Amino acid sequence: MPRAALVLLLSLCVLFPRMALAQDDVISQVQDWFSKLGKPKPPPVEELGARNTFTINPLALQNSQLGVEYERAFGKGFSLYAAPEFAYGRTPEAWTLSLAGTLGIRLFVLGNAPSGIYFGPEFSVIHQIRSQNHVRRRALGLGLGGSVGWTLVLFNRFTLAAGFSAQYRSIPDLEAGGDGALRVQVIPTPRLAFGVAF
Repeated sequence: MPRAALVLLLSLCVLFPRMALAQDDVISQVQDWFSKLGKPKPPPVEELGARNTFTINPLALQNSQLGVEYERAFGKGFSLYAAPEFAYGRTPEAWTLSLAGTLGIRLFVLGNAPSGIYFGPEFSVIHQIRSQNHVRRRALGLGLGGSVGWTLVLFNRFTLAAGFSAQYRSIPDLEAGGDGALRVQVIPTPRLAFGVAF
């Protein structure tokens, strides 16, 4: 008989805290339900997807551009992009080096940046060096233009893009031999790019 009483006492000690814990859990759930009654549900967290893209545009090579571009989205309808340019030419008498970069804004009218239909302005800076007969000349030029196009991000990993940009560039003409001579160029660049998103 004392053994049965001891087993009963031990089982009550083990079960009672669990029952109390379960009862507290039910009470806290009911209190949470009453405290949330009448309050609006918090908005669901929106998944924006990939925010960066890195693309290559082979069609830009015809204008001595690398065709490499990095884009970063800020919010749903706005992104910034940067594209470097490089050109080098050499003859027996002279060589010419051109380094440039384009910075642009894309405003998305359909979709969420960086995926959708966009338009926007772009600005470029061009630095040229020409060496001929051991005389080196340097020049700095500017460009202003715009772009329009469409970008598609697939599975938050792959990017396809099509579009068109045109820039009005004014740069000193080092080949003419004078530092004051200007050469004005309108550079149209079709865009058919592919790359990665992250």
